[in-house]
Amino acid sequence: MLPLLTPYLTDVDYGIAGTIMAYTTALAAFSTLGLNVCLQVSFFRSRGHYKYLWRQIYGFLQIWMILFAILQGTVLYFIIPAEAIDNRWLIIILTNFNGVLFGPAGFLGSFYYQYEQKPMPIAVRSLVAGFLTIIINYILIVNFRWGYMGWYVSSFAATFIINITYWYDLTRKIGITPIYNFKIRTIKEQLKVSLPTIPHYYSVFLINTSNRLVMDWSNIGVAKIGEYNMAHQISTYIETGVQAIERAALPMCMTAINRKNAREEKSIVYTYVIVTFLLTFLLSLWSKQIFSVMIKNEVLAATYPYAIFLIMGLNYRPVYFAVSNIYFYNEKTKDILLITFMAGVLALVLNLIFIPKFGLWAAVFIAYFAYLYQGYAGFFMPTFKKYTLNKYPYIFLMITQLALTMICYLLREHSIGFKSIISAVSIAVSGLLLYSVLRLKNKKQNEKDC
Repeated sequence: MLPLLTPYLTDVDYGIAGTIMAYTTALAAFSTLGLNVCLQVSFFRSRGHYKYLWRQIYGFLQIWMILFAILQGTVLYFIIPAEAIDNRWLIIILTNFNGVLFGPAGFLGSFYYQYEQKPMPIAVRSLVAGFLTIIINYILIVNFRWGYMGWYVSSFAATFIINITYWYDLTRKIGITPIYNFKIRTIKEQLKVSLPTIPHYYSVFLINTSNRLVMDWSNIGVAKIGEYNMAHQISTYIETGVQAIERAALPMCMTAINRKNAREEKSIVYTYVIVTFLLTFLLSLWSKQIFSVMIKNEVLAATYPYAIFLIMGLNYRPVYFAVSNIYFYNEKTKDILLITFMAGVLALVLNLIFIPKFGLWAAVFIAYFAYLYQGYAGFFMPTFKKYTLNKYPYIFLMITQLALTMICYLLREHSIGFKSIISAVSIAVSGLLLYSVLRLKNKKQNEKDC
């Protein structure tokens, strides 16, 4: 929809959305108090009894999300930019209504189907919500010229559909209903595990969003924030695809770890690495052409060089995936802060130092560096070395990521023909690597069966 929408949107629209998103993302880690870790561990470790714990967490979060909505609404009241002050109350209501009404229904429902390896309920909801978002965005932004407000209304409608359908499945089909008289002791025990992960999830905000806060504090201007937000939004779309691969891989990888099947675990990680490296490389290589087609706004379309680094930075995800699964499975939630939260702190400190002097490019390079740290630092940590059954060529992977990033940036202005040749070669090499990984996996499995 970007080619149709961007002629009716400005860098100020993106700046407003980016500024508000920066603050809501800062609060998002507190919305569920990190209890998704407890859901995950109980599902794979206690398959016969996990529902009772899930129901207690459900009841607790239903109450907590009302308090969280009050907190978030108060923050939004004071930070919404002057350019959007006329819609302040509508933005606050649209942002908080679904959480208050349905609580963590969407949160629990999506995790249940993911862990059960049932993708269709998630896919159908995503598809319906996606089309609904497209329709509402077109009507409100193109026909009624609502600008940034079209995003908030469409997001509200899509979230409403997803939450109400998950609520129905949880309560009517799966049998997971909230227990409001939950055991205080049980919730305290779960919070001891989950609360240390809040700084962990906060790292996402510190890396991806603190730069926009610093730009706001430095008076760089809403328009400049909008330019960065455009490049980041494109990388966010791609990150959604990368995370979709991760969601599919997670239950399989956790099962392999639970069964101490090191070869299976490694083959899943390598497959994820190869697919992600290929996907990000191709999209970054063709970023100029993609932006020129998708974004019908000269100022915003010119932000593709920023997007190259933000997209290629996403290659930290599969590498970090290999490390984080070990930490979470063994409930080492405090130890993982040395990886995730430290990456966020580094990003924040560097943003405060360099963004006022160097502007947008500083934000881009700092985000890329923080991604690198979060992706590869865990391999050096004693906790990972103690619990993992595998060794990974992390130095080689990091050098490969850096090299591919530089190739994409240096070739960004080259001809379509030359890029086509590079793309064909990269697809062929990736195909051979995937074939080798899957063949080795099948060979080992056949030897085990024999």
